[in-house]
Amino acid sequence: MKNLVVAQSGGPTAVINATLVGVIEYAMKSPKVDRILGAKNGIEGILEENFVDLKS
Repeated sequence: MKNLVVAQSGGPTAVINATLVGVIEYAMKSPKVDRILGAKNGIEGILEENFVDLKS
């Protein structure tokens, strides 16, 4: 199983939101990606293993 983790920092902006949509849309089409996980609070979420399933 291959996981893709997305972590962003900073406040919500049109650019950050559009980037996230692009990453998710691309990953949903990729046969190489089984799970798409978003890290809550950016890098802090990765360090604390605090993820949200973005594929569901």
